[in-house]
Amino acid sequence: MSAATWDIAPFRIAVPDAELSDLRGRLQRTRWPSEVPGAGWRYGAAPDCIRDLAAYWLDGFDWRALEAQLNAFPQYRTTLTAWNGESLGVHFVHRSSSRADARPLMIQHGWPSTIYDFSKIIDRLAEPEDDSLPAFHVVAPSLPGYGWSDIPTRAGIGAAAISDMWVELMSRLGYAEFLYHGGDWGAAVGGQLALRHAERISRIHLTAAALAPGGADARPQGTEEQRFFSEEQARYVRDDATHRAIHSTKFQTMAFPLEDSPVGLLAWIVDMWWRLSDIKSGDAMPTTADLYQRFSKDELVATAAIYWFTRTQPSAMRLYHEATRPGAEVEAEIGGRVRLSEGERADVPAGFAKLRRGTPMPPRSWVARAFNVVHWSEFPAGGHFPAMEEPELLIAELREFFR
Repeated sequence: MSAATWDIAPFRIAVPDAELSDLRGRLQRTRWPSEVPGAGWRYGAAPDCIRDLAAYWLDGFDWRALEAQLNAFPQYRTTLTAWNGESLGVHFVHRSSSRADARPLMIQHGWPSTIYDFSKIIDRLAEPEDDSLPAFHVVAPSLPGYGWSDIPTRAGIGAAAISDMWVELMSRLGYAEFLYHGGDWGAAVGGQLALRHAERISRIHLTAAALAPGGADARPQGTEEQRFFSEEQARYVRDDATHRAIHSTKFQTMAFPLEDSPVGLLAWIVDMWWRLSDIKSGDAMPTTADLYQRFSKDELVATAAIYWFTRTQPSAMRLYHEATRPGAEVEAEIGGRVRLSEGERADVPAGFAKLRRGTPMPPRSWVARAFNVVHWSEFPAGGHFPAMEEPELLIAELREFFR
């Protein structure tokens, strides 16, 4: 670390034994809800799946093994001051490459994810198996209010504010310019980076269209765009995006059950992994067996366990409100537009990966009215969690785009 980063402190995850014991007691005392026999996933999280995962969390899952896995990555915390004056400790992985030609790359998770999502790709990006492949100094921060970053106690920490904080973080690490990859909220932060800090971002790679064209540019043009918004996007909003409405409006109400019940938290998170991952084949509703073919029980429980021990599900939900329904004082002070003005575009060279399942990606023609699209790919497999579902595809994609 350079002298300019003197306030960056090494960090290791260490959950106290008392919290493990408390969790065990709560899992043992679970009060199970009523159910319709044989309904599966029709009404939400399938009871048989959640019972099975809860039993595994109680008697099969090894938190200390997960701690060791994550602690193998070099982790740090530093304090950053947001636009509203609040000082927040932020947690991040900084995996430096041994290669002299390595370039800085920030990778950013969303919800329901954590830095654990990137555990399969961080080392591969930093130390590629072939010298002809590009290498990166990988920075993977936990969003404010997620993981081991501090929970904001003041309003106004949305995607725009986070983009400002991440620019400061990269400056402290000695990176005047950097590359960026993000999905979900990571894509939203990336869009704000492209708008607000174009001089700092060399290239940006996203798996979601985080900015919308403005004015007449936003209206669907042509058959492909019209079909997307009237069918694919409408179906997603109706069937799979109800969490967005809840998180952005009733997050405090939801905080009570999700903060108090580990099984409730598990069900809320696993339901989204079932809905957004690439486990669907044909028109049949995916089953619990399909979910287990895509993810191990350890992977599903690990994500819920991280949210549980860090107590960040309530604050993670609050980001939906802060980013999509900011107060007037926030809008006046920091902005953070999601929809651009007519004719406006983020000019940072942008690459997009259209995932096979998950949050739908509009056609390239529509995205290109908001971004300077120089690369477009369509993954043959994988859903909303590409670093977990198809790490090889994502690694190859990032190497190609950032070469």
